Amino acid sequence: MNVVLVGLGRIGKLVARRLLSQDGAGLDWVGAVEKTRDPALLSYLLNYDSTYGTLDTRVEHTPDSLRVLGSNDVPLFDDIAMAIEETSPDLVVDCSGSQKSAEILLSRDSTRSECHLFAQALDIVKRDKDSGVWVYGINDSDFEGQKIPRNIINPGCLNNCLIPLISCLTEQHQIVKGSFVSVHSVTNTQPNLDRAEGSPRWSRASNSNLVPAAHDSMGLVDHFFPELKHKLIGRTVRAPVNHTSYVTCNFELNERTDADSLLRCLTSTKIIPAVFGVDQEPLVSSDYLTDSRSCVVDGTSIRVIDGSTVLVSAWYNNEYAFACRMVDIANQISQAS
Repeated sequence: MNVVLVGLGRIGKLVARRLLSQDGAGLDWVGAVEKTRDPALLSYLLNYDSTYGTLDTRVEHTPDSLRVLGSNDVPLFDDIAMAIEETSPDLVVDCSGSQKSAEILLSRDSTRSECHLFAQALDIVKRDKDSGVWVYGINDSDFEGQKIPRNIINPGCLNNCLIPLISCLTEQHQIVKGSFVSVHSVTNTQPNLDRAEGSPRWSRASNSNLVPAAHDSMGLVDHFFPELKHKLIGRTVRAPVNHTSYVTCNFELNERTDADSLLRCLTSTKIIPAVFGVDQEPLVSSDYLTDSRSCVVDGTSIRVIDGSTVLVSAWYNNEYAFACRMVDIANQISQAS
């Protein structure tokens, strides 16, 4: 399957790295769209990453493309429509999170691209009638044995963690209500030093502050668990670390349980190990640098109060694991085509 990547930022670059590994063997990377159309700079940033280290498969460049040993050149574009016109991809993977790029890809003029995978649940995509939400490892069966929707949403990293966690718990329990706080690593949407941005807190230096923020994607949790609509609320706090996040959830259950029973529930889940796991060692964020699981329960964190109020925390690498899910979904689309 021929794939075009839109955006070679933090997620796009990790998706590209994954495509260049054996994990993306069924996908042929045929083009990339990036407003900074500088092959020398982009190849350098693919080869060397301050967080994830040096790429095993070295990427070279030509004046207008990226070059990988043993593969065809990957032409670079600064225009999505032109990239689609010249490469006729089967799948466009949009890692940009851009409203403008989403509008272009949703346009019926983009007939040369058969399918689009979005790395963010933009409202414009959610409203499109020919779209579907895919949380890998949770609702894969929704996309089996039928025509794949033209537009597919892979929800954000926190939803990719929360939805499996809630799904696991509801295999054996009923959640009445709950709340959560996610301690989230910094992203490129934050300034390194104080700088006027769209809001006061978002204008403050990322490496000097804990920055509280709203979690605005509860609609996708409601999509999977309608019984929890208006019964689950959460916040995020951006922390000055460059990878891996941690979410702590408080859930009220409709029946009594204890910590041992809750742990058995979490470790006996039907969710595939590639997506969900439980660690019972006292680990820290740096231990999850290249952990590809969407949700890794911190087994040391499990607490039960008064028999029905439970506290569960989980790790998720908001960059690496999320990029792995993008490639997993792309591979599934390829196999279904």
